[in-house]
Formats: sequence, C-alpha cells, structure tokens
Amino acid sequence: MEKDDYPLKAFPVPENEKQRLRALRNYGILDTPAEFEFDRITELASIVCDTPISQITLVDENRQWFKSSKGLDGGETPRELAFCGYTILNDAYFEVEDATKDERFTDNALVTGAPNIRFYAGYPLMDPNGYALGSLCVIDREPKVLTEKQKRALNLLAQEVTSLIVDRRLREELRSFEKLFKLSNDLVFIGGIDGYFRKINPAFTKILGWSEEHILTTSSFEFYHPDDIENTATELRKLADGRATVNFLQRFKTSTGDYKTIQWTSTPEPASGSIFGIGRDVSELILKERQLVLSEEKLRTFFENSQGLMCTHDLEGNFISVNGAGASMLGYSADEIIKLSLFEIIPQARHEFLRQYLKEIKLNGKAHGQMVTRHKDGSTRIWIYNNSLQNDIASEPYVIGNGVDITDRHYLEQTLKRTSQMLEQTNQVARVGGWEYDVIRNKMFWTSVTKEIHGVPADYEPQAATSLDFYKEGESREKLTAAFNKALSEGVFYDEELQMIKADGDEIWVRAIGNAEFEHGRCTRLYGTFQDIDAYKHGELALKRSIETQERLNQALFDHILLIEEQDKTIEKIQEFKFLADSIPQIVWTSKPDGILEYINKHWLEYTGLSEEETYESGSARALHPDDLEPDGKKWKKALHTGKPYQAEVRFKRATDGTYRWHLGQARAMKDERGRIVKWFGSYIDVDEYKRALDLENKISQFEDFNRIVAHNLRGPAGSIHMILEMLSDAESEVEKEDYLGMLKLSSSTLIETLNELMKVLEVRNNKDLAYDFCNFESVVKGVEAMLKGQMVAKKATIKTDFKIAAMEFPKMYLESIFYNMISNSLKYSKPDVPPEINITSAVEHGQIILTFSDNGLGIDMARHGKDVFKLNKVFHSGFDSKGVGLFMTKTQIETFGGRISVTSEPNAGATFTIEFK
Repeated sequence: MEKDDYPLKAFPVPENEKQRLRALRNYGILDTPAEFEFDRITELASIVCDTPISQITLVDENRQWFKSSKGLDGGETPRELAFCGYTILNDAYFEVEDATKDERFTDNALVTGAPNIRFYAGYPLMDPNGYALGSLCVIDREPKVLTEKQKRALNLLAQEVTSLIVDRRLREELRSFEKLFKLSNDLVFIGGIDGYFRKINPAFTKILGWSEEHILTTSSFEFYHPDDIENTATELRKLADGRATVNFLQRFKTSTGDYKTIQWTSTPEPASGSIFGIGRDVSELILKERQLVLSEEKLRTFFENSQGLMCTHDLEGNFISVNGAGASMLGYSADEIIKLSLFEIIPQARHEFLRQYLKEIKLNGKAHGQMVTRHKDGSTRIWIYNNSLQNDIASEPYVIGNGVDITDRHYLEQTLKRTSQMLEQTNQVARVGGWEYDVIRNKMFWTSVTKEIHGVPADYEPQAATSLDFYKEGESREKLTAAFNKALSEGVFYDEELQMIKADGDEIWVRAIGNAEFEHGRCTRLYGTFQDIDAYKHGELALKRSIETQERLNQALFDHILLIEEQDKTIEKIQEFKFLADSIPQIVWTSKPDGILEYINKHWLEYTGLSEEETYESGSARALHPDDLEPDGKKWKKALHTGKPYQAEVRFKRATDGTYRWHLGQARAMKDERGRIVKWFGSYIDVDEYKRALDLENKISQFEDFNRIVAHNLRGPAGSIHMILEMLSDAESEVEKEDYLGMLKLSSSTLIETLNELMKVLEVRNNKDLAYDFCNFESVVKGVEAMLKGQMVAKKATIKTDFKIAAMEFPKMYLESIFYNMISNSLKYSKPDVPPEINITSAVEHGQIILTFSDNGLGIDMARHGKDVFKLNKVFHSGFDSKGVGLFMTKTQIETFGGRISVTSEPNAGATFTIEFK
C-alpha cells in the first residue's frame, strides 16, 4: 500500500513526548543510510526469534521510520499504524500474540492487508537518559509467543542497538571536536608545566610560521620575548598550583624573527600535569590602540587650529570646549565662551528649534542643518552644522560640533532665489522651459516648466539616454535624434517643431531649440529651450486640413463625373463575364459582401438539377452532402468575417446519377481602394477522381509503413534468438545450457506474440477502427526486455525506470513498438566494452504525459545530423546493421496520435529522447 492509502486514526503518545523527540533528533540518525551494524542485529533477531520479519524503528512526530528492516520492503509507515507506538510508552517488553484478536489492531491496515501482521514483539530502545527512541521488534504472519530465552535475547539485542546509536553520536561529536581543533583560527594547545607543548593545532604554523615538529621539540621559553620571560615563569607557577590564567599577554617569536602579541587563556589539569589553553593573535588590536592614541593627539591639534567653529557640548547645551577661531567668530575669547551655553548665543525666538535639535541628537546620535547665532556685538550670523553624539564609557555622553559660517553666501542665495523665481514665473506664463546636458558628466537638467510640459513629477531626474524616448516614434523622434547628434558632433544649432508623448500618454506639439558649447574642439555642453506649442500647432493643422478637405471635395466631384462616363462600359463588361461563365464546365458564382448569392452560372443548374429560384433561396445547401454542411458553413462564415480567401473540399450531389462527388471550392473578395469588400467571386471544380487516387496512395503508404514496422519489430526478437543460439553452442556446462534454452523459449514466445500483435494492427488498419488500450509502462518495459533478452545479456545492459505516472491510454502495439525502438537503439549504439545503462522516466507536466529515454551510448553529432535524425533511411554511425527506419517509424507513430518527439545529444555522451503526449 502507498502511504496515503492507510486509514489514519489517533495514536498513543508518551508523557515525555516533547523531550523524547528532542533527544531523538539530537542523535542525528533519522533518514540516514543503511549501516551494516544495524542490519546485522535485525538479521540476528529474526534468526533468534524464528520470525520472517524484524525491524529497528525510530518514531518521530508523524511516522515510524526503519533504520533497518529485514523481510519487509519500504522505509517508513504512518505513526497511526505503528505497533511500536505502544512499545515506546514505557521501558518494558510489548507483545501481541494475535493482532486480529486485539481491539487496538483489528482494523489496522497492516493487519487487514499486506503484510498481514498477526504476531508482534518488541523492546523499546531506551537511551541513557530514559527516553524511548524507538524499538527493536520481530513480526510474523502467524500467531505465536516468544520463549523466555528469545525474550532475553531480544532485550540484549535492543540494548546493543541503543549502544550503537549512542556510540554513533559520540563518534560524530569527536569528529566535530577534532574538526574544530584543526580549523580554529585561534592557537589551541595541550602543554606541560615543564614549558613544552605536547599537542598544537595547525593555527600555530599558520600564524607563527614554525613547523609543528620544531614547536613540539623546542622549549616554549625559546620563543618568548626576553622581557616577557619572567612574567611567563610566574604564570606557569600559578598553573602548577592549579590556578587558571586568563587574558595573559605575551610576545611570541615568529619564524621571520618578528614578534606577535598573543593573549592566552589557560586551564591546568593537576591529575595529569597537563595545561589546556587557547591563544589569540592580538598584535593588530594593540597596534590599533597605539594608533588611536596618536590619532587623538592629531585630532586635538586639528581642533585647536581649525578655521571654522569646532566645539563640544553636553546634552543640556552647555559648552565643554570651543576652539579659538570659533570663539573669535562669535566675538568672544575661548575663556569667555566656555562659560556660556547654546541658549545664550542663539536668539530667544529660535530656542524651540534648539530644544528640538538636542532631542534629535540624543535620539538619533547625529544632526545636521542650519543654525542662527547672535554675535557678541548683537549682529546675526548663519551657520551650517554637522554634529554627532559621542558615548564615552568613562564619562557622560557629549556632542562634537562642527560649523561653517555661511552668512554672506546665505544672503547671496536669497537674492539669486528671488531672481530665479521671477524668471520661472515668466517662463510659466509663456510655457517655455529650459534644459541643459553636461556632456562631460553625462548629466541632464530640466527646469520645472520643462518637467511640467513632459508631465513628470517635480522630483523627476531626466536621463540623457531616455529623454528622446518621449518623442513620438517615427518622423519626430528620428528628426530630433539626428539634430541632437549633429549638434553634439558639429555644434549645429537646431529649432524643430515635433510631436511628443507625455508621461500620462497625451500627445502634444512642442518646439525644441538646442545650442552647443565647445572647448578645445570638443562639445562640453548642450543647452536650449523647450516650449509647449500644442494649441498653436493644432490651429495651424486645422487650417491645413480645411484646405485639403476642399481640394478632396473638388477631386471627388471630378471622379464622379468620370464614373458616370464609365458606367456604360461596365454594363457591357458584366454581360461579357456572364457569357464566359456560362460557357465553361465549372461552377462559377458571385455574392454580395454579406455572402448572399448574387449570380450562379448555368453549369450549376445542369449539374445539381436545381432551379435558379431554389438556388437563390437556399444557396448550395440542397446539393451539399449532409456531413459537409456544418464544416463548410464554418469556413464560409470565417471568410466573410475576416475577408480572407475561402477554400474547402465538399461533396455535391450529381443530378444525373444521384452520386456525391468531391469538389474543390475557392472564393476571393474584391475590395475597393479603401479595403472594403464589394463582391465575392467563387468557383467549384470537380476533383473526385483526384481525391480517390489520393486515398488509394495513402492506403499504399500505410501498408508500406506497416511492412517497415513488421521488418523492424521482428528483427530484434529474431536477432536475439540468433544470439542466444550462438551462446548456447559455446556453453560448457549443462546449467548454462539450461539457462540459454530458457531464454530461447522466452524469445520464441515473444516472437510469436509480436506476430500476433502485428496481425491485430493489420486488422485494425483494415477495419479503420484503432482502439486505445490501458498500457502499464512497467509491463511494456518487461515485454521489450523479453524480446531483446539475448542482446541485454550479451552486453550486460541494465534498464532503470522512474515512472511518476504508471500508465496511459494508447494503442498497445504502437506503444510497445515505440519502447522497443528506443531501447533497441540504445543497445545497438552502445560504447564498446561499456555496459549500456538505459533510464526511462514518465511524468505529467502542464497536462501532458512526458516520456524520456536516456542512455550512455555513442550519442549523435547534432551539429551535423540534427535536421536528419528522424528522416527515413538516415544512418549516423557506420559499422552497424542499421537501415535508418526505427526513428522515422517512431516519429510517425507518435505524431499519428497527436504527440511529438525531440532529442538532445552529444558525441560519446549518450542521447536523451523526450516524447510528449497531449
């Protein structure tokens, strides 16, 4: 049974379930591969207890997983079905003499169905902490009871399983500790109080450069800096007394003669006289600390000599320090300002902003912006500042401030801003914007009016590469692109009226003007104006269209006069057309644009025996074969709807003998200069004799295909029989001969079965009734293996299958032929002295059944032969008995039933054929 087939119900749970599951996972044994030690115990349990089935099970939240299983296939069962779920409830032996009489198991799917459990006995696998991980159990299909000796033996074996699980985890932990020891970037060692290292990890060699042998055979005092020897001796005495050493710094000589500073943490083990320690290279850390001291000294020098305002203050705004230049710019001496706070140098009206600043820097750790202060003489100064909060462990938090006086620049910017606003307002009224392209930096700038005309937000950042995309494709974009490039390369001024598409999709007219600026023969800047001229342009175009409309009206009047002159000639031509149509032995007709019959020639009336009145009333329906009415009607409606030519093969009833004969119908629409349909012209030609000849040719082709299938499908069994006979003649022992005779008998039976199936196919062809069968893929593969048994044995071939879908509806003989061709090709084109490996899979993707056949054979050079792989009589490898029929026939069979086949391959890398069925 599959897992989903089991009926699920509640199962017993131990009181310590959460702790038990945690212990089980910690052992890391779930879903591990099979191991000989465990398989040996299940085999021994089966022998001792005289049962066909024995298992080592581990029980997690939802399943009973088999670490080892003898006598039963499968890797797990749902926990709801597990007998072992009762075994793990305590630490005692659990036995079920007859499961059919035990109300806990009478409805269990493992009792009512395969494997038909009757007897069960098991001991829980109790770990050292008292958690039941699973069980060692034995199972029989007959009721029974274990003897006391068997129970004792089963108990001992269960204890052995638990020991294996515990030892397995200890081994894993030991490997982990060993890996940590080897891979650690810290220095890890075992030493003695005599000053010698006993064991060291690879980090010693990596960091210090000495070989492991040199370090282990040399006293550690040889490596210490002379100034550190006395302190090291003191630490060793402390370790000898049983006291640990923590964060002891020591300079250790490297193989290059330099010293690295190592920070050691060591623990003694008095009983063995060993010292266990870990060391870390802190040379760079100490170097950074020294550099930090120098950096602080440099920072103080920078602070004192800075030309801007440098200061520190607390979180209440009180100054802690101010540099001389900053104090002077505020009108104070350094001694005077140090006694003040920010509240005393910032105007009263801005104190609320100051309080917000102090909150912000306390919350975020930094603040920047613009600040207004009052000079000692009462004047106002404007600064930009960028301050940060410092948290010093040794003192209260304080702020480092840095300010730049921008008073003069501020007032200049205010004046410039007013001027820019006036210019912007003027441009807004005139709908004129500006633009600039910095060629060197590849930066594009648009004014606000330019952005407004483009319909983009104020924060939009234009890009040179995409700015031209706003212009309408075609003439406008091409014209501006050419003008822009010419201005960029030659400095040519341009002034163009163009159509562009705004960001919201509206189409407007604009005027684009561009100038170029060159330095040293190279364009450095393009700039210009951009104006919305949509209203003006539409007025201009409307006037132009009015003039053109008047001209067209004049031309139409002139054309109408000519048309009247031509009408007399047209009537004469229509009479000539009707005379010609009535003179030919074909059906000719015309209809109105909506398909209503307008004219039919005399041949139709003579052929069908219908009158003009009957014909115009019902069209061709009265003479048309009943089976052709619906399909022909759909084709004619489609032609009327699309205006495309009509073509169909239909059968009309001949009045003289009442027989239906095939006709080829065709019609085309005549259209005016505007493309509108004004009339349909059609005809029907008698193609009955040609149609019958074509059917006869198709039948002959089908029988030729059948002959190829017969020849191809019988070649394998016949070749297999020949090969077995050769092996039989070379056999030396009677046993070997007996085996080959069995193969020969099987191949002979397969040959007869193949002939019978081929005859069925022939009957189906003759009856034109091709039935679909329920085809199991595994059965089809076994049948083909039987046909090719001789080749499989001779080449030591193996077939592996992975059928995600087990079967499909398909004509069995054709599916067997497809499988046969795929497998026989893999055998035929295998590599010399390399056993063929053939893999067959099935799956469902996007509602289609997908079959794949892959092998490890010679492969196909797709670059040379890709277009010919499935053609008739094409062979891609010399030296083989190949006719080039198999793949052609396989493709024909697959496509006949709505499928398709493809191949991927490389020389000497095998081939993969993929078949898709709807």
